[in-house]
Amino acid sequence: MQIAKRIYLYRDLFRVFVWREFTIRYRQSIIGVLWAIIQPLSMMVLFTFIFSYVLKLKVADYPHTVFFYSGLLPWIFFSSSLNYSIPSLTNHYDLITKIYFPREILPLSGISVAFIDYIIASLIFALILLIYKIHITWNVLWLIPLFALLLFFTIAVSLLLSSVNVYYRDVKLATGFLIQAWFFASPVMYSIDQLNIKFKMILFLNPLTFIIENMRRCVLEGRSIVLWQFAFVGVIITIFYFLSYKFFIKTERDFADVI
Repeated sequence: MQIAKRIYLYRDLFRVFVWREFTIRYRQSIIGVLWAIIQPLSMMVLFTFIFSYVLKLKVADYPHTVFFYSGLLPWIFFSSSLNYSIPSLTNHYDLITKIYFPREILPLSGISVAFIDYIIASLIFALILLIYKIHITWNVLWLIPLFALLLFFTIAVSLLLSSVNVYYRDVKLATGFLIQAWFFASPVMYSIDQLNIKFKMILFLNPLTFIIENMRRCVLEGRSIVLWQFAFVGVIITIFYFLSYKFFIKTERDFADVI
């Protein structure tokens, strides 16, 4: 892959940017990386309280706690990655205008920091599963290819929007609204099993629907994935990834002039 070759040639610089983004995020923070745990835990507690005591709705056959946390893990990785990567090029305009390096290093470094947070938060999820005695089957291994889909989709969206943001700063301003709307279009605090077929078809236009729903099922329900659905979503994400990266490379030449 072209992106892997370009990053490999500048791997030392990439590591520097990842460490820089990581330290900047937690600099002068009292609890540091614990924020990676607090964010999903606090949202999990909030959703559990609302659906258990306010709305009193049953969203699944297993505890609300594990249901919400399992959906929040991939969602927070995706949303954090966008928050980091979309303004990454414009935030480093001084470097872009002075020296050459593969520009995708900037958004990818932000995604890497979100991945570190994801790993830390996943350790807490493993503890929660032990507490609630959730039976884990070999189908949990589907998390690996499912996360690969999530990663490639996240990279594709990040490269596309970060490059467009160089030309139109409205993208950064609209990021908050975009992520909020995307959240409700993804099955984080609800299951698609409760929806009719028309709504399901609409939601499946969003690749996160397939990814989040199946991540939850293979862990909490011990179910396998439907292979043809996985293949279909994989092809769509692959095409979108290559188109996004092609657009990024094409516009990259003018970043220094436009930014």
